Parts: sequence; C-alpha cells; structure tokens
Amino acid sequence: MLLQRAEKSIWQNSIRFLRNNKKWLPRQEPETFENVVFPPNGEYKLPVMPEEPNYDPALGEQKFKSSKQLVSIRGVEEIHTELIHKQYGLAAVGGGFISAYDFNFIRDRLNRNLLKNQFAIWRVPAPWLPRTKKAIGAKPGSGKGNIHHYVTPVRAKRIILEVGGYIMELEARAYLMYLCERFRFPVEFISEKILEEKKLQEKKIEQINVNKFNWDLVLKYNMQDCHRWLSYYDIAFKCKYT
Repeated sequence: MLLQRAEKSIWQNSIRFLRNNKKWLPRQEPETFENVVFPPNGEYKLPVMPEEPNYDPALGEQKFKSSKQLVSIRGVEEIHTELIHKQYGLAAVGGGFISAYDFNFIRDRLNRNLLKNQFAIWRVPAPWLPRTKKAIGAKPGSGKGNIHHYVTPVRAKRIILEVGGYIMELEARAYLMYLCERFRFPVEFISEKILEEKKLQEKKIEQINVNKFNWDLVLKYNMQDCHRWLSYYDIAFKCKYT
C-alpha cells in the first residue's frame, strides 16, 4: 500500500514538473498522434455505470438470486485481452469482482484528470451478478437473504478500461497507477508496447527452453498419477489460473 502511494506521488509530481518547467527540459522529438482513433460515439468521458440491471417485465424478466459463482472469475480471459485503441489501459492480473462503488470512484477520479482530446472507455459490462445479504440480527436459516448489490466478474488478463487520445505514457501512468489499488484483486497498467513485449517474451522462453519436462508432458502421460490429485481446472488451465 505504501509503495503504491509512493508511486502515485512520484508520477503526479513528475507530471507537475513537466508542465511547469517545459523550457528547461532538453528538447526531444515531439510525439505525434497520427494513428489515434477516437470513440465513434463522441463520448470522451467515462459514462455512469448503473448500479443494477434493468429488467423488462413485458419480456418476463425479473430479479433473481444467485450463488457467488466463483467459476466466473476462475481461469483466463480469452476474448477481451487486446486494446481496441492501441494506447493505454488497465488489465486484471487475477480474477475478482468490481462493484458499483468501485465504478463510481474510478469514473469520478479519471474524468477529472482527462484533458482536451483525451478519452477513456469501459471494457467491462455494468454490474449484473447479484449479491445477497441478511439483515443485522437475523436468525440463521430461513433461506437466502435479500439482494444487497450487484457486481461484475472479471477474469485474469481482462481489459478493464482504456485511456487514449492526445496523451503520453507518462500522463497515462499518472492517471491510472494509483487506481490499481482501488480494486480488490491485482490490476496492472498496460500499453500496446507492453503487451507486445510480453508476447515476445513468452515466445522467446518457449524457443530457448531446453527442459522438456513441463505441464503439457506431465498431463499428457499422467506422470505420477497426477490426474488423481489434480482438479479439472488444474488440468484445463495447466495450474496457471486456478
């Protein structure tokens, strides 16, 4: 916590220094924004996320109670893992849930910092998974409690939000780094360059690895009768995202 707060102050102080002392800094080639793609709907600010889903009684929709559905945060995201606008954003390192209170906090802080020709978009849906809670002092039993709030489940490597426009990486880090500690699960800052470097690093490790003893080989030949003590998710995700 202290380290993240220190990083937050460092990035904010660096932004303030750059804006106030531009003429004393060494001249560098200006960063161009020729390939920037703005949102087609014209919304540059993060919209308000509804705290609960809207049900249409005419279609037979109604509120429902559900279990915690921890399976919805288990494993790795397979679809929303790339940046649409090819600039900056936040991605989940592990699975977790995002509440409406977290959405409102992030929206308020980020919309205040955005300057002209800078935008931010959500990459996750609004809260839809119900969470129940019993009244204080209620006796145990007598069924499930009433719906208290809704959350959004997120898997590992899921893009949560994007920031783009006429913005440099230093500014994007100052906007997003301190927001990572807001979530109840690990979140990291990413950019298009960082994602490409990670992919190249994974390919390089596979190419130079001379040790043939890996999870693929162990699971394929059921070494040491591993299928007996490994769960279905261990086998499916190869003990990475369990």
